[in-house]
Amino acid sequence: MKYTKLIFIIFISLVFVGCDKEESYTKLSSDKELLTFSFRKLENPQLLEDYSGTISAGKVAVNIPNGVDINQLVATFRVSEKAIIKIGNTIQISGQTQNNFNSQVTYTIVAEDESTSNYNVEFNRLGNSQNYEINNTTSYFQYQSNVIYTNFQTAIGNGIDYLAKAYADFDKDGDLDIMAMYFNYVENVGLEVEYFQNNGSSFVGNQSVFNGLIPKYVHGRKAIIGDFDKNGWTDVVIAGHGWDKAPFPGEELYIMLNTNGKFSSNKLPLPAGFYHSVCSGDIDNDGDLDLFFTNNFNVGKFLINNGNGTFTYDASVFPSSLANKNYYTSELYDINNDGYLDLVNTGHEMEGANSIVLWGNYTGKYAIDRMTTLPQVNGNGIAIDIDFIDYNNDNKTDILLTRTGDNTGSLVFYQGYYLQMIKNEGVGLFTDVTSTVINSNANPNAQWIDWIRIHDINNDSKMDITTDNKSYNLEWLNVNGVFSR
Repeated sequence: MKYTKLIFIIFISLVFVGCDKEESYTKLSSDKELLTFSFRKLENPQLLEDYSGTISAGKVAVNIPNGVDINQLVATFRVSEKAIIKIGNTIQISGQTQNNFNSQVTYTIVAEDESTSNYNVEFNRLGNSQNYEINNTTSYFQYQSNVIYTNFQTAIGNGIDYLAKAYADFDKDGDLDIMAMYFNYVENVGLEVEYFQNNGSSFVGNQSVFNGLIPKYVHGRKAIIGDFDKNGWTDVVIAGHGWDKAPFPGEELYIMLNTNGKFSSNKLPLPAGFYHSVCSGDIDNDGDLDLFFTNNFNVGKFLINNGNGTFTYDASVFPSSLANKNYYTSELYDINNDGYLDLVNTGHEMEGANSIVLWGNYTGKYAIDRMTTLPQVNGNGIAIDIDFIDYNNDNKTDILLTRTGDNTGSLVFYQGYYLQMIKNEGVGLFTDVTSTVINSNANPNAQWIDWIRIHDINNDSKMDITTDNKSYNLEWLNVNGVFSR
């Protein structure tokens, strides 16, 4: 009996000792959650703002705009206490570790007990998709692609120097024809748009190409081309500003839609205005051509293509804060190669209309907080024409402005010409390199230049600079990125 009691006491003692050991053992944590995840502008200056991820079922969903570079992003995150976070075998540090998110990125959370959980990062792109061929949609591209380099007064044969001219193979017979618009300084009476058909040896007037209404402009200022109704035939839009004297009544705008070489004219949905310039391109990346008109007495106007050559005015696309400034010249072009069209606006700098680049993005709209001001030229504060060229072959689009006198110094209003080469330094920075790039770039005693053309005139595969109308007799040949007459 005593022996049995002894065995029982020993057993109970062992049980209590075992319990004490079990209670003294610390269990390792198995928590392995990703609690928060974001990309902050503080660590990622290329971002427009902070972007937070939504975490669910092993996925991190991040809504981020199209056009945002995710090649080298730094994530900020928080995980379960005592857990660590890795990509592969590399430990990640919140707010510090940079990764390329163009490829699938999987975060592994390692708990204290070495159990793991995985989270895949997925991006939901917002807004308009990028189009890296977007420059091909612009009226500037069409202007550069359709070249008639000649003395137009002689070629057309009537001695008239047409300011608004467009060139294209409108009738698809293999040569370039001309649509042109003169201006009436004598009286406030409109003149018909004129068509000159290329017969192989000369240009012959042919108004029979117009079905019905032939548009009239008092002062046609710029003509552009494009297939606005997507029927495979080249159409024409002409900007005109009307009687160039007080009270400056302005004039209405027309689009001439081409079907089988015949033009039908429709009014565009804008009131009469001082429309000094027009350009076009696919600003919302939806596959059709939109229009922009400068109007210095009001605000620049964007007409959004409905997809069939009809248009709707959208006041939200152009910044209203730029209203009532003397902007007279514009071009659409993707300068920074991000797949969205940028808008270059210029005019009378001496009256507050700085030459600017409004940077396009996924919204299809422009804003002054995405704006860069271009270098000015004292005394030549009127910029008449805008061109684009990569003069030094660094794969960055540089800007060439054609200027004239502004009546603030020794030069009177519209006296002489001045070519300004503006180098694209990248990341939205530009510098004036005219003095080292263009020889004999200015002549204060010459006629002001209406249009410049960038093309190879001596067949050496280098882009040269000339006037559009050969009658000026002005050519700057490109020799290793330096232009000389």
